[in-house]
Amino acid sequence: MQPGIIRVPLAPIRSEADDRAEMVTQGLFGERLKWKALDAPAGWAKITLERDGYQGYTDVKLISSDPDALEAFGQKTSRLSAPLTMLEWQGRPYHLPAGSRVPESIWPLQAQHQDLPVDAASRFLGAPYLWGGKSVLGMDCSGLTQLACDLCGIALPRDASDQWDALKSDETSFRELLHGDLVFFHRKNPTQVTHVGFAWKPSEGVVHVLHASGEVRMDLLTSEGILRDGAQTHLWTGAARCPVSSE
Repeated sequence: MQPGIIRVPLAPIRSEADDRAEMVTQGLFGERLKWKALDAPAGWAKITLERDGYQGYTDVKLISSDPDALEAFGQKTSRLSAPLTMLEWQGRPYHLPAGSRVPESIWPLQAQHQDLPVDAASRFLGAPYLWGGKSVLGMDCSGLTQLACDLCGIALPRDASDQWDALKSDETSFRELLHGDLVFFHRKNPTQVTHVGFAWKPSEGVVHVLHASGEVRMDLLTSEGILRDGAQTHLWTGAARCPVSSE
């Protein structure tokens, strides 16, 4: 497989080489990957995202393997933290989502926010839900938690079940929840995690969960799960401390 970078603001990564296939995640502008063009169907590539190892398929037109681009993005890059950033590059405007990487020569390194991931996630309140999405234009539950952690220099797997597997050794109870802990949920089978969010626990008041469900929103959190309008929507699986920065 050859190296490449995502050359568009958001590249859909699909489960199969078909525009009708499920979008499992998105590649963000400047994200590095390995890719191999498929013989059939033409115009598709099998890819592995470098940041989290996620695999899937995308349109080859969304990838750049230009040597100059690879060299530019192989140097130090700045991580964009605002929900959307507008910049010009090579004579055209780009509206780039949070988490995009751009060479420092294009966008000098800005002072990094020292927010907790839960605070970074709160910048996306009101963003619509999108299965496989990872931006303010649409995101799913684990896309929100992964992106928020990435903005704080913390590496986290892409899917909720993988996030739980990676963190459950540091499991904590509902009673011991801290503001910003990652909280995990299931629908029927307690061994099958299907949802994740952040515990929102002010010094005083009721505990909530900040999560993507219909939109990025706050809902009541209890030891049994998530309550919305008096109805339980997700069942409690467990909670874990958010890891510290890997940078």
